[in-house]
Amino acid sequence: MVNSHLITLFAVVFKICAFLEIIAVQLGNEYKSINSFWFKILESDLTQNFSDLVDWHNCSYSAIINCISQYPNSLVLLDLSRDPAIQQSLSKICDDYSLFHLVYQKNSKYVEKSTYSLTLPPSEEIDAFASLLSYFNWTQGAVFLDEESYSLKNENSVFSSGFDCFTIASLTDIDGLVSRSVVSAGITLYYFLLENEKSQDLQKSLIKAKLLTRGNGIVLNQESGYQCEIDGALIISEKGYEYENSLEEYLKSSIKEIISLIAYVEDAKEIRRLLDLEMPNHYRIPKFSIVNIQNGERITVGTIINRNVSIFGNLTFLGQSSSIPKSNRKILPISINAGITNPGSENVYTALHSSYGSNICIDKINEGSEILLNFQLEMFNFDCGVSIYNAAFLKSCYQKDIDKLGLAHLSGYGSSVAIGSLVFFKQANITIPSVGAINGSTLLSSIKDYPMYVRMLTPFAYNTCVQFIRAMGWRKVAIIYSNNTVGLTSYNLVKNTVEAAGIDIVNAESARMIYPNLDRNSINDYKYVFQEIYNSRARLVLMMVQCPMCLYALEEFYDVGLRRGDIYIYIATWDIFDIIANNDAFLHKRLEIGASMTTLVFSNWVGEVGKDAFSRYLDKYKKEPNLYACAYYDAVYFIAKALDYMITKGQDYTDPWKLMSVIRLTKFEGCMGPASIESESNDRNFQMYTIQSMKVDKNGSIAIYPVGYLKPFSTNLIYILNPLIYPDGTSAKPSDLREINDKCPFPDRDIQTFSKGRGLMVGLCLIVLAITSAITWFIWQKWWNIPVEIFGEKQEMSVDDFIVAITIPIEFFQFASMGPYYLPSLISTFINISTVDLEEVFKLRDGGFYIIVDIVLAWIGVWIIFCVVVLLKLHDRWEDVWIFRNIDILAENLMPILGNLCFMPFISICLDVFLCDEAIGDSFTDSFLLRDCYAFCWQDSHLVYAIISFVAILVYEPLAVFYRPLWQELQGNLHVKTIPGYLMVKSVAQTLLVVLAKTLKRASNISHGVIFIVIMMIYVAIIVKIKSYNYGRFHLWQVLSLIAVVWLALISTWNLGIGGNPIAYYAFLVFGWIAIMLAGFYLQRKKYPSLLYRKKGRDMWNLFRFAFALRSIVYEVRET
Repeated sequence: MVNSHLITLFAVVFKICAFLEIIAVQLGNEYKSINSFWFKILESDLTQNFSDLVDWHNCSYSAIINCISQYPNSLVLLDLSRDPAIQQSLSKICDDYSLFHLVYQKNSKYVEKSTYSLTLPPSEEIDAFASLLSYFNWTQGAVFLDEESYSLKNENSVFSSGFDCFTIASLTDIDGLVSRSVVSAGITLYYFLLENEKSQDLQKSLIKAKLLTRGNGIVLNQESGYQCEIDGALIISEKGYEYENSLEEYLKSSIKEIISLIAYVEDAKEIRRLLDLEMPNHYRIPKFSIVNIQNGERITVGTIINRNVSIFGNLTFLGQSSSIPKSNRKILPISINAGITNPGSENVYTALHSSYGSNICIDKINEGSEILLNFQLEMFNFDCGVSIYNAAFLKSCYQKDIDKLGLAHLSGYGSSVAIGSLVFFKQANITIPSVGAINGSTLLSSIKDYPMYVRMLTPFAYNTCVQFIRAMGWRKVAIIYSNNTVGLTSYNLVKNTVEAAGIDIVNAESARMIYPNLDRNSINDYKYVFQEIYNSRARLVLMMVQCPMCLYALEEFYDVGLRRGDIYIYIATWDIFDIIANNDAFLHKRLEIGASMTTLVFSNWVGEVGKDAFSRYLDKYKKEPNLYACAYYDAVYFIAKALDYMITKGQDYTDPWKLMSVIRLTKFEGCMGPASIESESNDRNFQMYTIQSMKVDKNGSIAIYPVGYLKPFSTNLIYILNPLIYPDGTSAKPSDLREINDKCPFPDRDIQTFSKGRGLMVGLCLIVLAITSAITWFIWQKWWNIPVEIFGEKQEMSVDDFIVAITIPIEFFQFASMGPYYLPSLISTFINISTVDLEEVFKLRDGGFYIIVDIVLAWIGVWIIFCVVVLLKLHDRWEDVWIFRNIDILAENLMPILGNLCFMPFISICLDVFLCDEAIGDSFTDSFLLRDCYAFCWQDSHLVYAIISFVAILVYEPLAVFYRPLWQELQGNLHVKTIPGYLMVKSVAQTLLVVLAKTLKRASNISHGVIFIVIMMIYVAIIVKIKSYNYGRFHLWQVLSLIAVVWLALISTWNLGIGGNPIAYYAFLVFGWIAIMLAGFYLQRKKYPSLLYRKKGRDMWNLFRFAFALRSIVYEVRET
């Protein structure tokens, strides 16, 4: 029989007013027969149903002594006060009364000699934490401490830098602490060193904030882990106490273990030996189990002994993950649909390349220098269609990784795929904010239909293109669109906008649409669409066709016959680089049509943000970015900016409706400029466009450059940076319709210089010049090397004298036409008429030039007849015949005109028959007449005209040279005669100038101008020496008119060579001519008296007045 002893149990249940609850229990003779009172204590939770078992006493020293005095045989005092002050007082009492002091002493570093702690040594639990964190390589996280644990926060490196420590002193505002500090810090690992009640409230707050999710981790100490039911949580529990659910259960188990150890021992020394053996250093031996909650059950998966971690079970972390959470910033998952797969079609890489912009944005955000400082964005890439929507394929694709959608989703590249994904989310009851980077359909603009969607681009890009066309002053346009969602939507919008803007669509509505998914072969089925645009003469074409079909469309324009400069393609939202992406056999076609193609693209890489993003892109991908990469950059930043705002404000960013609401209100300076969402739609607000143009020179060199910016909602619609250069190399705005080429039956682009024809023309001209020079020399030596009597007496001016006089101004225009000139159109017309160069006055086509040749050849024939009649004196022999009797009169009046004034025009027109130095091929028969490109050379009628013209020149020139001086010898009433030597020189000079105009002038205007000036100066010098007329005044004005021609050629050549202001050109020209005229009048007055006069005839003006104003005449007669 074991002697009984007493155990006094002190339990403080609340400390306000310093009450101490004392329970005194006397055990029976045997441990087995512990009375019912003790069993109630051990089986209770030590906090309830004690009213019939406890006595209340004031917490005072004397009260405790009195209580102990009632049980003089007591050896052990059990102290559950958890109050250091009370524990210290009780410890002193136990020392005084030789009692063993068993105490629940959590964090005290010191114990008295009689005190034994029911807990582990101070900091051992924290050391176990440190061992487990080190095992998992966790170097960051949030440590939650109560006031008792806080005193030990510097005991171990677990509290070093990298860990955020939060002390929870009360149960109030735990939710606020989590939202303000924990969420915003981006912490993913949570460590609990708390009493149970605070731990329970904190767990609820973390769950409410959706922080205990996959990828995160939570570790609790034993007291914090009581009643924890979070799957994936780890609990560091004292070995042997893994399944206790409360502190009371832990204490009961601990008390039972100690009582069972000393229940039968009466000797105090033996009790001390047993306690020292069980609790060396007066603390329990530290041994820990690692408990993992899996599917609601506590499973021991490892141990921590002597700070060594041993894992022998399968670990499950939050979210049923078997992967150890990483010790880094909180991961914010998002997703994107930017793959390459087009179901049922070829892969398309445009979306994938565009999405690189989102990667650049994520990289920048994860640097942690601007927003989401304590978080890390991660993006999962879906491949659920690019531009072709297939419902079954899209559904299967998303369902396969549905758990990876994340907090927000970047929708697909094409509108149909984007709409399809939104429909799928709705059918699958998935609520997630979606941000579109490109999608162009206006259907997506509706908040009502798509409340969980916004996009970075506006669908009204083609409308903006119409604004640009109207601002440029064009009023006619052709339209081509593809029969898909984007094309149809854009066409309907543009059609209404065009009509409202007063712009005509010139191609028929039945020939505007092409099927969307065509290849290079099948697009030929729609050739009539491109032919209609060709026939409509439209120069401006709005193309609403997506690539790669856009490439085939450009090639089709080429195939119907359009070339560089025939049309100007205006496009919106295309990547203009796509047309030159593939260096294939058809590239030359695309470049030919694409020369000066203008596109309105969404402005990208704008400002400091854009420049930084562009630089990052080049650094990462080592190539120029895709056009829409900037839109994807802004799409990610919209999501990140909204998340950052919500986290900073402590809002629940996992709520998709709240996140979508914040995204709609988000504003920032993005890669594409100012970024915000319209309040009444899903579209980006105040979209700005860059006007780009592609310049392709004849060598195939390509330059794509910005022309300016277009801001649809700005008072200044267009901001010009660089002039828009058109295919002709100038910035002169072309007409909105192509001019009908009624000059030639083939495009100008097919015309090439025909060197063989030019060489033939030069040879022929040299032959004509040589023959003319030789025959002229012979005629002068044989017949006309005779002197002419100088005119020295006054004579009445005859009709013949008048004919001679008018040759001076006419020859001025003729000589001027052979040289360079730059004159107003009216004077140029007189010059062209004087040389019968009617092609410059009228458009000659389809044989029109041959009519002129027929007239010239007919007059040459008449001239030859006159010469024969005069030479053989047929008019004298057959005077009785009417025709011969009158032919003398005709010859007398027409020969000076046909043989003198028409000399240069006739020679020029006949030589034009041989002017075939341009062609559309390489053979002589591919060449055509310069004066009429409808007439091809060296075939059919041209051969006949060439032979006749050459014969006509060989006959006409000698006769003209001979009969020029002969005519004046036959005129009895002619007083003013031309010096025969001058006529001989003039014949050669005129032929030489015509030859130069047909050859050298067509090769080099400047060289021709210089040589022309030299020849004319020599010609003038010769005339001054040999005299031109026997009458001084005529000779004077003849010389001065030729000097005026030289002045005109000099000023024109100077203008051709170095250019200049037209006003200065005309000023110099007029000044010179006025000076020449003034000099002429001065010399005429001083040195050349008038020797011709006219008798006064009837006053025609008075006769007119008499016929229509008789009274005035009568009045004047009476006055007389």
